[in-house]
Amino acid sequence: MADFEALWRRVRDYAAAPDPLTATSNRLALILASNQPFYPFYVRWVTGEANPLLAMTLLSTPFFLASPWVARRLPDVGRLWFPAVGAINTFFCAFVFGQGSGVEFFLAPCLTIAALSCRRTHIRALAGYVAALLGGYLLLHGNYGTPLYPLDARQQDALGSLNFYSALTLSAIAVWMFLPARRHSLRMTR
Repeated sequence: MADFEALWRRVRDYAAAPDPLTATSNRLALILASNQPFYPFYVRWVTGEANPLLAMTLLSTPFFLASPWVARRLPDVGRLWFPAVGAINTFFCAFVFGQGSGVEFFLAPCLTIAALSCRRTHIRALAGYVAALLGGYLLLHGNYGTPLYPLDARQQDALGSLNFYSALTLSAIAVWMFLPARRHSLRMTR
């Protein structure tokens, strides 16, 4: 039990930051990274298909895990690393699964997390992030080509439902986690 407590303390210390918005972003990034290994199982469950290509969805995990490290080195805009990795991962997974998989729904929590994690003083960085995300969407949407992981219409619908509810849940969790941090940040600036 002591080993688990020590590990938990190390994870908590790794995610910690003096700024409550950064600390919240870091915790959320680590929660997402800890859930990523289960995504291939969810896809397998809803589609009935098992394929080694599902392992490709894990390629972004180290980048999510690096979010607290990046935020410490680039304190002003480092918290945008997490939603940027999320957006890149979303576009990559849309390439793997196809547009019909609904994976692009994950762009909504990417925008939510970016908007909630930034202060007014970082509005230019946020505007740049939003412009890059929208530009990526306009450039890639409808242009992914043939998916690497082909699914029939029923499987795509099932995966689309999974991705929609997952993106909605992630957005709700982000809002729930950021609200206290934003209130605390507002009190600190007064």
